[in-house]
Amino acid sequence: MKQSGRRKRPGPEAYFTVEAALVMPVVLCMIVMIIYLSFYLYDRCILAQDLYLLSYRQSIEKGSAERAGSSAVYGQIGGRLFMLAGLETEASAGSSVRVSGNAFMTVPVFGLDFFDGQRRWNLAVEERAKKTDPPKDFRRVRRLLYLAARVSAAGEQAE
Repeated sequence: MKQSGRRKRPGPEAYFTVEAALVMPVVLCMIVMIIYLSFYLYDRCILAQDLYLLSYRQSIEKGSAERAGSSAVYGQIGGRLFMLAGLETEASAGSSVRVSGNAFMTVPVFGLDFFDGQRRWNLAVEERAKKTDPPKDFRRVRRLLYLAARVSAAGEQAE
């Protein structure tokens, strides 16, 4: 007998739909999490790099290091921070110049709040540079080389 009116029941092919419905949201959430972490790390690198440059520049300049405050930071960083907001900076000087910055990133995705239980990731960066005086160091080295040459010449004449 021929069974022409019966449809074949779906067999093992249907499990792919169920797996896709369960696995794809997890995969998409992981991709979004990786993207947000990448933005966070990028902004942290930019902030750390620029704060160190500011502290270094202030360490080799004569005068007060407090000029590395907010206007200098905003001049250095500009609009390069991709996701961070609320940047606050502070600078102080002593034997070394210290420039610190605090900012945050708001994460609008539910489930990516594992850092501090909020949807706001905070970032604090502090960079230091020891105060130096390059021209004074160059003059000192030149003077030492000059004195060494004079002592060497005087030693050769005495022989």
